[in-house]
Amino acid sequence: MMNNKNHRTLYSAALAAGILAFLLFSAFGAYAQTAADAPDVDPLALFGGPVVPDSTPTPDKSTYNLFNAVPDDQMRSFSTDRPGKTHSSTTVDAGHFQLESDFFNDTYDHYSPSQQTTRAYSIATPIVKAGITNWADLEAAFALYNKSWVTDRSAGSTVKGSGFGAISLGGKINIFGNDGGRQALALIPFVKIPTAAPNIGNGVTEFTLNVPYDYQLDTLWAVTLEPQFGLLKNTNNDGLHGDYAFLVNLNRPLFFKTVTAAIELASDYSSDRQVTPRYTLDPSLQWLVMPALQLDAGIYIGLNKAAPDYQAYTGISFRY
Repeated sequence: MMNNKNHRTLYSAALAAGILAFLLFSAFGAYAQTAADAPDVDPLALFGGPVVPDSTPTPDKSTYNLFNAVPDDQMRSFSTDRPGKTHSSTTVDAGHFQLESDFFNDTYDHYSPSQQTTRAYSIATPIVKAGITNWADLEAAFALYNKSWVTDRSAGSTVKGSGFGAISLGGKINIFGNDGGRQALALIPFVKIPTAAPNIGNGVTEFTLNVPYDYQLDTLWAVTLEPQFGLLKNTNNDGLHGDYAFLVNLNRPLFFKTVTAAIELASDYSSDRQVTPRYTLDPSLQWLVMPALQLDAGIYIGLNKAAPDYQAYTGISFRY
């Protein structure tokens, strides 16, 4: 009979193979899509050329809203908040809708300070976005199905949970750069409503605010710098504490403009003294299959014991 350790190893290998197959499929699909043309990007180039300001006048879209949609020929380029932990500073065009979701998300953590082993996965975690003005959208995030096992290695006991997850409500407010330029800045406030099943959520209303700043370094490279502020549940269940994260994402097209690779460094600090700082390294790949359809895959790799060993995912985004 296969023991738990071998089962986890086999499962992890199968997951890694699946993600690799997805990435290769994305790359070859992008190649087939553009093989008849010259490559859009030199894969050996270390740097791109200077960013030339767009001389095309930006249309006035201030009169459009949720019930008066921006015409298709005036919509901005497709922009998503995935893959990775960083967000885009660009909002959904007024009167249009966008959906972004994991297909599958798998987390494993063995080397935790609390001597617990955690295995968890989720299926379908859609974020639905609606453009309400030229500078703001409303967003709702759901976790439709989740399952987890948390084993206390010292006691030999396991707590299991499954079912619906928390609902998060919020939106994105663009400060500048929504319709062009090298820079963009946005505010993304969210409130988490404790709707999760027992042993899936923590039963507490929590708050977060992300502030993504995007900068186009040259025609190839772009960087996102993003502080995050949160009010999260205390370890002792006696209120909320401050949580502070900082994310850095560096990305560029890979071989073709339809395939983008990114590497991200995430750090998370808590004012709760019982919570250890967490650090992860987060590579990802996204493929723009069509102008408003994107597939992606990535993995968060824990850099210290406080962070999960890994969290791997694949997902989809589309606009309509």
